Amino acid sequence: MRFLVALLGFVWASPLVAQRAQVKLDVAVPQAGAAQEGPSVTVANLLANSKTRELLRNGFPTTIHFRLELWREGSVVNDLSGRSDWDVFVFYDPTAKVYNVVRRMGNTHENFGTFATVTSAEAQFDAPFRVPLRPARPGRYYYNLVVDVQSLSESDLDASLQWLRGSTGPVKGNPITALRSGLGTFLSRVLGGGKQEYQQQSGRFVVH
Repeated sequence: MRFLVALLGFVWASPLVAQRAQVKLDVAVPQAGAAQEGPSVTVANLLANSKTRELLRNGFPTTIHFRLELWREGSVVNDLSGRSDWDVFVFYDPTAKVYNVVRRMGNTHENFGTFATVTSAEAQFDAPFRVPLRPARPGRYYYNLVVDVQSLSESDLDASLQWLRGSTGPVKGNPITALRSGLGTFLSRVLGGGKQEYQQQSGRFVVH
């Protein structure tokens, strides 16, 4: 119970509006179009939110989901011609006092290693990332990038609470039972479980 009170205290002590640097997204299409080479995606400041950083330091992982859509312009409506999804996972190891960064795209996992600060960890996936998503037929196209940043999910909250208590299995008489009910959803949202969503479109390009 004391753990739950402390957790709520952390929530209420957090500022109502977190100060953060401006998030930037960019989808760059090769000058010759994207018929032979996919676009390059660059991001910045996705982890600049002060609440996100505080949660990371307290053992709550951050998941960043990227969805890149390829749209073909039509005379009446635009058609979704394809999409590519990938995720970046950032989590803090309090024992070693380092941040870990892993990118997953399909069955491919890229482990960037460990870093001493959030800023140095984020720099690993802020760099331009080439995405193999290309038009298959002639037309006028554009890309739409959607990025969801989520500091906490309800399942993450459950697992993290047990980890913080030093437990590897079910523990009776602790806050987890209550958190699995409506209170869990409430805390998940207040702590940052609600997604922060960002979008950015590329310029139009023509494939002959």
